[in-house]
Amino acid sequence: MKVYGKLVALLSSEFHKYLMSNPEIAQNLPSDALVVFRIEGEEGFNRWSEEMALRNREKGQPLVYVTITGWRELPSWEEVKVEKVAAEV
Repeated sequence: MKVYGKLVALLSSEFHKYLMSNPEIAQNLPSDALVVFRIEGEEGFNRWSEEMALRNREKGQPLVYVTITGWRELPSWEEVKVEKVAAEV
C-alpha cells in the first residue's frame, strides 16, 4: 500500500536519527540487517511491514525488529525496542 510505503520512509528516517543519538545500539546491529518496523496497535501496518521485509530478504540475512510505542502524528517516540533475530529463520 502506498500509504504504508510513505510511513516506512518516515520511520526509516526517524530510526536513522535515533541510531545517531544512540551509537551503542547502532554498533550492535549487523551491517547487512533487514529492518522490520512495527508500530504498537497498528496490526495492519505490522503485517504488511513484515510481509514486505520477508519477501525482499536475502537468504541468511539477519532481521532486526524495531517496535515503536507511543506513536504520535509527528514523529515522536516514547519508547523504541530493537531486537535482533537469528540469521536463519
